[in-house]
Amino acid sequence: MVPRSKNNKTESIKDRAVEYIEDISTDILEDIRKIPHGKSGLVIIKGPNVGDKFLINKPELTIGRNPASDIFLDDITVSRKHAAIVKSGKDFRIKDSESLNGSYLNSKIVENAVLKDMDRIQIGKYIFLFFHSGINNLKKIKDERENG
Repeated sequence: MVPRSKNNKTESIKDRAVEYIEDISTDILEDIRKIPHGKSGLVIIKGPNVGDKFLINKPELTIGRNPASDIFLDDITVSRKHAAIVKSGKDFRIKDSESLNGSYLNSKIVENAVLKDMDRIQIGKYIFLFFHSGINNLKKIKDERENG
């Protein structure tokens, strides 16, 4: 058996990335628009439970296959303690918890990175859309869809 390096995560997971804004349902974007300004969180845009929303209302939000996780993802592609979203000053960061398959931010593997509005986070076969302080970029998304 050949050992895998930390940067050689499971390729089948990486291939599930959302490539185009058209992949995000209009219903999901409209639901996010209804969230009060000043709230931040995640919404599942691909994988099981599409449309589920998670508001970030504490300094650290844990994600994993452990039922005690703040965001419980019941799938073998997710490590028990996979990652966390951590409030850092005015920003939020994604921190991988040395997961087996890694955590991806906009299709790139990351260990610790600052999140921005509309970033896509991939944990196993789940893809989340991160929104910060309401959805500031919703108009931009609509423009991209209309202007191709």
